[in-house]
Amino acid sequence: MQPLSNANMHFNQQGTPFATDFNDIYFSNDGGLAETDYVFLQQNDLPQRWHNHPLPHFHIIETGFGTGSNFLLTWHRFRQFCQQQPGATCRKLYFSSVEKFPLSRADLSKALHAHPELKELGLLLLAQYPPAIAGCHRLPFDNGQVILDLWLGDANALLPQIPDNNQADAFFLDGFAPDKNPDMWQPSLFEQMARLSHPHTTAATFTCAGLVKRGLKDSGFSIKKVKGFGPKREMLTARFTAPITSSAAHKLPEKVCIVGGGIASLCLALQLVDKGIPTQLLCADAQVAQGASHNLQGAVYPNLHPTITLASLLHCQAFYFARHFYQQLASRGCNFAMQWCGVLHLASNPALVSRQQKIIEQANWPVELVQPLTADEASKVAGVTLSQSGIFLPQAGWLSPQQFCQAALALLQQSELFSAHFNYPVSSFNYQQQQWHINSTTSEHTQPLTSPCLVLANGADLTRFTVTASIPVNRVRGQVSHVRSNTMASLNTVLCHKGYITPQLQGCHAVGATFDRDADSAFISGVDDEENLALVNSQLQQPDWFADAEVIDARAAFRATVPDRLPLMGAPENSQGLYVLGGFGARGVLLAPLLAETLACHISGQPLPMTSSNLQAIAAHRFSKSATTT
Repeated sequence: MQPLSNANMHFNQQGTPFATDFNDIYFSNDGGLAETDYVFLQQNDLPQRWHNHPLPHFHIIETGFGTGSNFLLTWHRFRQFCQQQPGATCRKLYFSSVEKFPLSRADLSKALHAHPELKELGLLLLAQYPPAIAGCHRLPFDNGQVILDLWLGDANALLPQIPDNNQADAFFLDGFAPDKNPDMWQPSLFEQMARLSHPHTTAATFTCAGLVKRGLKDSGFSIKKVKGFGPKREMLTARFTAPITSSAAHKLPEKVCIVGGGIASLCLALQLVDKGIPTQLLCADAQVAQGASHNLQGAVYPNLHPTITLASLLHCQAFYFARHFYQQLASRGCNFAMQWCGVLHLASNPALVSRQQKIIEQANWPVELVQPLTADEASKVAGVTLSQSGIFLPQAGWLSPQQFCQAALALLQQSELFSAHFNYPVSSFNYQQQQWHINSTTSEHTQPLTSPCLVLANGADLTRFTVTASIPVNRVRGQVSHVRSNTMASLNTVLCHKGYITPQLQGCHAVGATFDRDADSAFISGVDDEENLALVNSQLQQPDWFADAEVIDARAAFRATVPDRLPLMGAPENSQGLYVLGGFGARGVLLAPLLAETLACHISGQPLPMTSSNLQAIAAHRFSKSATTT
């Protein structure tokens, strides 16, 4: 897989952005927003359709994100609609846009100067705008009322990867003209439009080219020529009219029960409640964050491979989503420690030297994400003297999983849609009359709870039930040592070697972590503390600033790992209304927000922020006999 390139563009004499490789402007010299309003909003009957839309969300799919002006104006109009029609059923806008050559952040910022009336929205877009990394990047705005899914890559490769249930209510067929950009306007484009359409789907495009008319008609759309914008003679509108097999409308579950108490279960509860679904947490402990999420600090960064792999892309998409997710929760009053201070990976042994050289030489990842540093540069970034070079992820950092879980629970408890049972160890469950009957071993809970939807997000205990016993989850004990050090207080970034060291929190640094595949209990071991300290000294060549490190506390827990090192999300084989969320290993703080959002969207029938290939790769049933023989 090849890395994406930013758009090769400049600004013409009128100040309009111009695509050099396509010899075409991004929007009209004499009114880009007026053209967007006429071609895409008015010809798709927007915002009028939002008034009577029967579903809580409306989904637009666009080809060619460009400068984002179509999205920004649509967002602006949807804001106005929500303010003017507070009782309307439709309260959420999904806008999915496919872009092969995304503008750089600097070029996008300059291009948005053309629309001063949308300055506020443009700044919000820039704050989340991702670097050129392939795949789907979900960007929530207005507390999740508006969702931009940026699908970066070739339209004819990505559209087949958009899941079937991401059906569009309207298409904005933008992008450069067919004679300037023939690679996009292929028959497969229109075939995928048909796959993602329903009987009320509409489309609009500025072009009346013959191949576009034929493509739409051959794919089941009835087309109509209308007056074009400004001096343009005509343009096309379309409506999907092909007969399709009707499917039953998605039914929201009356309640979702989540078994767990760590970061996965709380992220999922937050996403479900935000989507209006009553949610009940079943926690085996007296309080949340008693397992792997009990750690005081956890690093948040993507694991990058020298080549572009599915796992690395998933990590990157999860990373950018998680950053905003945590920052947004903090702005809503969730009080937990986090710091986006960067993560520095040191070339501390021959294997890491080789790996980092390949990452630098192959240059598959944008400089915004990862940068090479000499030992002197690394020392300046870290605030301590280092003898090794490394690679630096400036946007990464750390947060406190323990504090996050406690703050998330406090926020959830403010909602009437949320409830929790503590000291509720689930012993078994069975499915009867379209309900899961959930039993506990405690004497206080003699009657089973019932729910049409049950999610197992209980970490390393995931496979202790019959229905999940065949999933190959490994329980790996790990211990993190909390150390006090006067000479290490200046450390101001996360250091990774074969282990890791975090900056100071509450007077301590987290130093970790051990891996024990044979342990059967999460005991605290003095030997493991010694191992963690020895690893720092051996990997970093006995740094002076670590000499006074003193262990004052430790945490031990089981991680849930999977042989292919990918997480688990979705339904086990032969189950109805039962889902799994876990297998995160040591990556819970990174992966949980995006995977929880994806599962919550699946449960609620909303567009999924992930390619079909990724969904298959992380499917909970992928290890079943039927999956491995097909």
